[in-house]
Amino acid sequence: MDGEGGRTVGTPQSDDAFELPAVLARLDTDDRDEQRAAVAAVRDTLADDPAVCLPTVPKLRRLLGDADVDFHEEVAYCLAELATESTADVAPSTDEIVAFAVENPERPATAELLRCLATITADQPSAVVDHADAIADVIDRRSGYDHRGLKIFQQLSAAQPGAIQSAVPLLTAALEDDPERHGVAVLSAVGRLARSETPLPTLEFVDPALELVDHDAVPLRRNAVGCLADVARRTPTAVEPAVPALATALEHDDGETRANAAVAIARVTAELTSVLEPVREPLLERLDDDHDRVRANAAVALGHGRVDAAADRLSTLAHEDPNPDVRERASWALDQVSSA
Repeated sequence: MDGEGGRTVGTPQSDDAFELPAVLARLDTDDRDEQRAAVAAVRDTLADDPAVCLPTVPKLRRLLGDADVDFHEEVAYCLAELATESTADVAPSTDEIVAFAVENPERPATAELLRCLATITADQPSAVVDHADAIADVIDRRSGYDHRGLKIFQQLSAAQPGAIQSAVPLLTAALEDDPERHGVAVLSAVGRLARSETPLPTLEFVDPALELVDHDAVPLRRNAVGCLADVARRTPTAVEPAVPALATALEHDDGETRANAAVAIARVTAELTSVLEPVREPLLERLDDDHDRVRANAAVALGHGRVDAAADRLSTLAHEDPNPDVRERASWALDQVSSA
């Protein structure tokens, strides 16, 4: 008989319905066709209801480790999508995901697994940190420096910058290979490493970063200038050749670009006051900038250079600027100028 408003009792659901117990049972069989069909059912359901598929993660992980499976790419896609839905459910599979990638670096499934690992790293970097060297090796063995793989190091650097130290040569090569595609991720990662206490294994990424200081793409330009500012914090001589380009960046319409350039110049002039002369006038103009970080760091750079012409404006900033950081730095700079 019919229930009110429902389907006839005993009538089977359509083939398109996702029935979790049945899918789990099919994933557990030794029949490849059944397993493949179950994975297809998971994939078809991900767009509309990914949460219902989360219990399949352990079964998918087992299939990923089965060398005789010929649908690893579909399994990997499902894991990547499910990581987006719930990192907590997929992160325990990190060891198996990395192991597959190491054994199969050039297979299409590995591209999906790198995407999966990037998602995991963004939410649970501790699950990935011990695999950083292995992941770098996988990316190095793939053609074209997989951008999804490079995102792993960008995400990892935010939480544990020291963990990417051994990957810097790889990141540098990726930056040189395709700066427009890989620049934002790479420069973000190595910049964070430069801000940390971990030694930089190489400065070879500085030259390609210098070439991007005036790039038209705002995120790429910001990251390039910001990365140089981070490097200047510990190795100002490496950034000295960029000072003329950084002076031009001080004039840019984008406030973050100007701010990053002012920081970089201030850090270089802290050790190399001789570089100040070419940027003296642009720095004086930036004391009237509407961006707090630009005013503050222009003041610091002029203080390091003990520029007498800045004294009156620095005095005004030190006493009247609405931003306390600007007031503090302008006061310091004024003391440097006055003591010259």
